[in-house]
Amino acid sequence: MITPLKLIRPIDKLERYNVTRSNVNIYNNVIIGNRIHYSLPNTPTTTQQWVRLLHTPLAQLFDQHVLLTVVVGSHLSAKPVFLHLPAVDISSTVRTLTIPTPNDIGAVLEDEHNMPFDLSSQTDPLWRIVIAQIENDQSFYLLFSFHHVIADGRSAMSLTEQLIHLLNSSQGSSEETSSIIPVTSTKSIPDAIETRIDCSPSLRTLLCEVTRAIFLPGFMKKALETRYWAGEIDSSLDCPNETQLGYLQFSKAETSQIVAAAKTHRTTVQALLYTASVFATKSVFMSRDDRIGQEENTSEALVFATPVSLRGLIPDPIAPEDMGNYTSEILHDNICVAHESSYWEMTSAYRKQVVHGMTTPRGLQDLLEHFGMLKFLSTKDGGWEEFMKSKVSKDQHGRKASVKLSNLGRGWDSVVEKGDENRAFTVVDGVFSQSSGVTASALTMSAATANGVLTVATTWQKAGFRGRERADLFVKEFQRILFEAIEPTRQEYLFRDALQGRY
Repeated sequence: MITPLKLIRPIDKLERYNVTRSNVNIYNNVIIGNRIHYSLPNTPTTTQQWVRLLHTPLAQLFDQHVLLTVVVGSHLSAKPVFLHLPAVDISSTVRTLTIPTPNDIGAVLEDEHNMPFDLSSQTDPLWRIVIAQIENDQSFYLLFSFHHVIADGRSAMSLTEQLIHLLNSSQGSSEETSSIIPVTSTKSIPDAIETRIDCSPSLRTLLCEVTRAIFLPGFMKKALETRYWAGEIDSSLDCPNETQLGYLQFSKAETSQIVAAAKTHRTTVQALLYTASVFATKSVFMSRDDRIGQEENTSEALVFATPVSLRGLIPDPIAPEDMGNYTSEILHDNICVAHESSYWEMTSAYRKQVVHGMTTPRGLQDLLEHFGMLKFLSTKDGGWEEFMKSKVSKDQHGRKASVKLSNLGRGWDSVVEKGDENRAFTVVDGVFSQSSGVTASALTMSAATANGVLTVATTWQKAGFRGRERADLFVKEFQRILFEAIEPTRQEYLFRDALQGRY
C-alpha cells in the first residue's frame, strides 16, 4: 500500500497562477546557473559520478529549502496543495551531457526549456540540474532548471551560489553510493506574498482592470486598448508550445563599456537594454523592408514588461535565501518609436517610470494588485485554466506584451574567480533564461552578470515568427544597436541612425 504524501499547506494564488500555466501548457520553466571552472584530482565524467559529487551538497540544501522536496497535489483542482516527499532520488533529477564549446550552451538551454515538469508526478521534485561539460576544457555549466511555483530569479541565484559553496566545502569528494536522499527537514515553506502583505485591489483597479481583464468580452477589451505589436503570427493554443532561443555573452570589456555608459548617463544597465530592445523590435519587425515586402507599421505601438522583485519593497523584506516566487511586473504601454526618437531620451523616460513604480505608494500598490486581482477568478475546478486560455482571444495578438526583459543584475560575487584562491569550483559567468510563454510577451529577454560578464538570453515561441531567422535577426540587431548607442564618442543616437546601420 502506498503511503500518502504529507500535506504541507495549500497553494496560494500567485503560486496557483504558475501551476495553472503548466496545466494549460503555456509556460514551462526557468533556468539559472553558471559556467564553472574546476580543479579536481579526479574529474567526473559520468552521470553517476556527478550524482555522487552532488549528493552531500544537495542533502544540505534539502535541509535548508523545503521547496526542493515538494510536489503538487490535486494540481487540476481549484485547491492544489504542496505535498512533502519522503525522499528524493537525485539520479532522476540530474542529467549530464557534453558540448564542444561554451557557445553551444544556447542549444542546451533551448532543449531544457522544452521539457515541461509533470505536475501529476508524486515522486519527482519540481527542479532539475543539468551538467554540460565542455570538451577539452576545465569548465562546465551547472544549470538549475525549476518550475516557477517554487522559486524566482533571486532565490535561484542565491541557491546556486550556496550549491557552489557546498561543492567547495566538500572539495569534490563524496563517499556516498546511493542516489536517494532521505528528507528529514521539518522546516515550513516560506509564506506566499499574499500572506505577507495586503494585495487587495483598489476600487479604481476593480472598476477598470478587473472588469477589463476578466469580465469584458475579448473584442470589447481589445477595442478599448491601444493596438500593439506582439509577434509576427498571432498566438494560438492549437500550435505546439515550443521555445526557441538566442544567446549573447558579452566580454568583460564589453560589459564594462555598458556599465560605464549607464553611469555616464546616470541610468541603469536595465534601461540601456530596454531601449536597445525597443529599437531592435521596431527596426526588424515594424519598419519598411523592401527585401521582404514589409511595410512600415505605424498603426501599432509597443508594450514592454519589466519584472520587479518585491523582496526588498515590502515592509518586512524577504531574504534572497527564502525560496518562493515574489515577482510582479510593471507594464509600459503605448511605446511609440519614430525616426527622430532619441535613444537616451527613451532610456531616461523608462528609468523614471521604473523608479516611480518601485518607490511610490501608488507604484507598490500597482505591483501588489496583480496578485489581489486573482481572487476574482472562478473558484470552480478548471476555472483558472479557462481564464488562461481566454487570454489568446482577449489580448492583442493573443499576447500580453511585445517584449519582457528580466535582469537579475550582478550576482555570485562570493564564488567568482579571484586570484589563486584554493577553491575547486569558481564561477566564470552566469546564466539566466526563461521559457517563452504562449500568451506572454512575443520576446522574453533574461539578463545576468557574474564575474564581470553580462549574458542575455532571448526566447520566443516558434509559432510566433515567420522562421527562426527572424527572431535571430532581432538578437543581432539588439546587440548592434546597443553598442552603437553607447560608443563613447557619440553624443546622440536616434532611431534613424539605427535604421541606417541595420543588416
